[in-house]
Amino acid sequence: MLQINSIWQPQTQQKIFRKLLHCFSFPGEIVSLKEEIRPDSVLVAILSTILDQTVTWNDEDNLVEQSDHLLLQSSLDTTTNAQYIVKNAFNRPIDNFEINLGDLSNPEEGATLILQGESIGKGDFKLHLTGPGILNSNTIFLQGFDPHWFTLRNQWNRNFPLGVDLILVDTEQLLALPRTTIISFNH
Repeated sequence: MLQINSIWQPQTQQKIFRKLLHCFSFPGEIVSLKEEIRPDSVLVAILSTILDQTVTWNDEDNLVEQSDHLLLQSSLDTTTNAQYIVKNAFNRPIDNFEINLGDLSNPEEGATLILQGESIGKGDFKLHLTGPGILNSNTIFLQGFDPHWFTLRNQWNRNFPLGVDLILVDTEQLLALPRTTIISFNH
């Protein structure tokens, strides 16, 4: 009998979607997907929840197995056109890395960048967060996330409402940083 992992089941995808919405509502709050993802990754679990045949994505870093590409049933595109972009956060972004920021008529068309790093909630790289959904401020610690991603993110979002939303993942957890979140840090 064919065994389908739980992340491909609608009930699990609904749980993951609710947790993702919670993360966007409360930026910087770390949420575990440990129970939902066995034996898959947080990255694939999120992609299985948000991708369908109507959107495009990019995986230039080959973080997703080819067998999962087939199950995602979503078209791949360039980073400048894709609505969802998956990157290895450990690697510094290339110079002139371009991403869709939307336009003034359609700012919601700005891309969502999903960065996969080593650890969320512990590490030596510290982000200070303020903005909607955050009471006063929030500090998060990261490991395996190149700081230049956050420099670029701040540049991309300087002309709000244009910009990108970020989802950070490690092996079991995620957090979201919508474009309304103000991020400060020291390299």
